Amino acid sequence: MLRKSEDIPFQHFPFTGQISLFKLDGFKTDITRKPHRHAFYHLLWFTQARGKHMVDFKEYDQQDNTLFVLHPGQVHHVMEDHGMGGNKGWAISFTEKFYFARAEDDQSHFQGLNILHDFHHTAPIRLSDHATNSFHGLVQLMEQELQCCQCKRNVVKQYLTAFLTIAERERKKQMMIEAECAEMAMNDHRTILLRQLLEKHFRQEHQAGFYASEFALTPKRLNEISRVNTGKTVTELLHERLMLEAKRNLAFSNVSVKEICYDLGFEDPAYFSRFFKHHTGVTPQDFREKMFK
Repeated sequence: MLRKSEDIPFQHFPFTGQISLFKLDGFKTDITRKPHRHAFYHLLWFTQARGKHMVDFKEYDQQDNTLFVLHPGQVHHVMEDHGMGGNKGWAISFTEKFYFARAEDDQSHFQGLNILHDFHHTAPIRLSDHATNSFHGLVQLMEQELQCCQCKRNVVKQYLTAFLTIAERERKKQMMIEAECAEMAMNDHRTILLRQLLEKHFRQEHQAGFYASEFALTPKRLNEISRVNTGKTVTELLHERLMLEAKRNLAFSNVSVKEICYDLGFEDPAYFSRFFKHHTGVTPQDFREKMFK
C-alpha cells in the first residue's frame, strides 16, 4: 500500500561540487524506501537488477545492464527483490549548474543532449556490450578523479559528457528499433525547446498562443510541428504535463485538491475537477482514494 506524506519528498545529497558517484550495492536511506523526487539529474546504471522500478506511475521490471535517466522532479521508487541477489551498479547525480560553474562555460553541448530534455521518457535504456565496457571505464575514471585531493571539475565534466553521449546513442538506437523509424521526434530542435518551455511554464501558461509567441510562430504552425514530432498538439502536451503533476500530488502527498488546483494555475476548483475527470474518467478525490485502497 502506498503511503502519503505532506509533500512528495525531495532527495538532496550533501555533495561537494554538485556531482556525486556511488555504488548501488546495498545503498538505502529512509527516503529511498518510498516514492521520492530528486532536485537534480540522477542516472541509475544497473549492472544487476532485481525487482521493479516505478517512474511517474509507470512500472518497469528491473533488468540487468540498463540505465534509467531521471530528471529533476520525477517521482520514482525502486522496489528491490533482495531474495534474488539485490541490485548492483552505479548512481551518478549532478545538477545542471555543475556544467556551468563559470559564466563563460558554453551551454550548447548540454542543451544538445536530448536525453536530458525528454522529460516524459521514463523507460530504461538497454545497453550494448560496447556501451557497457565504455561505462565501466568512464565510471572508474570519474571515481578516481573525484577521490583526488586536486579534483578538477572540467575533467569530471568531460567524463560525464562522454557517458551521456554514449547513453544518448544507445537510447536513439533503441527508439529507432522500437519505432521502426530513423527520424526521431526529439531530433527537431524546436521540439526540444517546446518541451523545455512547457516544463518551465506549464503551471502559469495554459494557452498554446503563449508558446507559439515564444517561437514567433502562429499557434497553427507550432501545432503542425508538434504533431509531426510528437503526434500531439501543444495543448495536448500541456494537458499531459498538467495531469502528470496533478496525479503526482494526489498520489504522493496530503496536499488538498484545492491547493493542487491553484498550484497548477487553475482559478476554479470545480473546473479543475471537471478537467481532471475528462482526462481520467474519475474525480481527483476518487483518484486519490483509489491509489490508497
